[in-house]
Amino acid sequence: MIGANRLRDRLSLLIVLTGCAVLGVTSSVQAQTIVLGPEGVARSEGLGRAFQTFSIFGGTPGVAAARFYSDFDLNNFQLPITHTFEPFGGGSLSGIAPYAELTLDYLTGNQTFPLTPNPNSPSNVKLSFDAWSVLAGGGFDVPLGGGFRLRPIVLAGYSHVGGDANFFGPNSALFRSLVGGILSDASLNSALVGGALELVYETQFPGDLNLKTQVRYNELAALVTGASSNALKQNSSFGVANASISFSGPTDWHVAANAIRWLGYAKGTWLPNTDPAVLGFNAFAEIGGGLQLIAPNVIRGVQGGTVRASAIVGPGVTGWLLSAALDF
Repeated sequence: MIGANRLRDRLSLLIVLTGCAVLGVTSSVQAQTIVLGPEGVARSEGLGRAFQTFSIFGGTPGVAAARFYSDFDLNNFQLPITHTFEPFGGGSLSGIAPYAELTLDYLTGNQTFPLTPNPNSPSNVKLSFDAWSVLAGGGFDVPLGGGFRLRPIVLAGYSHVGGDANFFGPNSALFRSLVGGILSDASLNSALVGGALELVYETQFPGDLNLKTQVRYNELAALVTGASSNALKQNSSFGVANASISFSGPTDWHVAANAIRWLGYAKGTWLPNTDPAVLGFNAFAEIGGGLQLIAPNVIRGVQGGTVRASAIVGPGVTGWLLSAALDF
């Protein structure tokens, strides 16, 4: 019996130490930690917010639908749809136009991390996440004069994040079972509510050159509606700021009678209250260009289409983007 107790105590200590190494991959200034005991997770902090970060990062309007290389390798697939309706013709809302947007997003991320070397414990763990979100917005497009427009927007949506952990080495099955529902076979569903404020400026220069700049700040609360573990049930709020500048001009190319324009742009994104230790970064810049087809009379409600390519760079992150989109 004494030998069995000693073996159990040694195993408990081994799990706690290796568990702390596992948490090194998601640790942050905001104390995202897991401590493992002989019967599973003994203590955890901040994991719910870490999970929600993946859906907020991917699903917020203005964030690049791109491939990111950082602590996690991320693939973000985003379909943003925006539409400004005809302005009101009279009354106190004269000149103000209703505005609507819908952002559909799917993000995947994975990375393999080394653990503390030990002959009786796994040597590596692969963490994988996938997240989808739907975020709708509605507001007004308010002309300010001189080419400036202000958009106050109310946002609401839903997100799901799933996570998995695969260990490699001795006792891998044991360690996977110990983090069940928290890192392996984990899920978190959240309602998203918040708002955004966007300032847009547009002007035209001689030679049919167009300039457009946008500055936007989003504030979203993620309210947990369901989770695979109580350790993930943590409501959080997130801020996402982005700004962009783009130029477009004419080319000699046409598709049928529809003109093709060139475009060049630069964008910046910053998550001010997100610890960079979660994703490996919390800010990046995007620089690129592309072609825009102006075809307002081909499909009802569609103004044309755009293809673009860009490079992404920031502290702790690089990436690239190739995309095609319809302009509404």
